[in-house]
Amino acid sequence: MHHYNRPKTNLTPYLSQLEHFTYPSTFLSPSHKQPSQKSFKTKVTLAKASRQNRPIPPWFRMKTDNKIQYNKNRRHWRRTKLGI
Repeated sequence: MHHYNRPKTNLTPYLSQLEHFTYPSTFLSPSHKQPSQKSFKTKVTLAKASRQNRPIPPWFRMKTDNKIQYNKNRRHWRRTKLGI
């Protein structure tokens, strides 16, 4: 299928923005690994994040008359990073 009638788009304004773009794979680089000996502040932050990362209890669902059904701030360890 040929697209002869497709309008030509001018990409030069966007190319100047792409020159400074870096791919967001910083969490894969070895410099961003968690050290085995953590500071106390890092440990407290990780502990709080693990406490927050749980489903809501069933009694809370009944208390709110099923209006709040799940924890919208639930975080997966591989998909969403904490940025510590």
